[in-house]
Amino acid sequence: MLRVRRRLALTLAIAAAMVVAVPTGAGAKTELNQREKHCVVYVTEKTVEGELKMSEPTCAKSREGAAEIASRPIYKPQSADIDGMAFGLSNFTIGIHYNGRNGTGSSITVVGSSCTGGYWNTPTWFDNKESSVYNGCYRLRHFNLPNMGGSATNTYGVGQTDNISAWMNNRTESVSYHSS
Repeated sequence: MLRVRRRLALTLAIAAAMVVAVPTGAGAKTELNQREKHCVVYVTEKTVEGELKMSEPTCAKSREGAAEIASRPIYKPQSADIDGMAFGLSNFTIGIHYNGRNGTGSSITVVGSSCTGGYWNTPTWFDNKESSVYNGCYRLRHFNLPNMGGSATNTYGVGQTDNISAWMNNRTESVSYHSS
């Protein structure tokens, strides 16, 4: 019995010595945020097939920086009348896509002008990384393949951040935006 206790104590001591120190306090948060990427893209046009074409991403080091960028509406030079809707101004956030649960981690904000069912193919660096989303439109439909292909799941409710269903977590490659 004494031998078992000594072995257990020795095992615990070795395990404790192997624990890597994790930074705490303000420095840890700063270090974590430096690894995050928060980008904003604007819808510049909607093709006849319904694909939303995007501007080049503008990125910030923080969520607050991305929100400030997204609050600036831009004029889209390629105005077109598609589905009876004139596309001329990207003026509200139709979705924020996060690579962490509960609206955490890196993000990409999509700024557009409607929730008429257009879809967006995620950029390569964000493929299969979405874990949660902020809905700017009532319903966002998340597909596991580009061009609205494959399996899909929905998130609902304007102004809400929801986790992607467990079976679709980290499997999104395209998203469509809907008003109902």
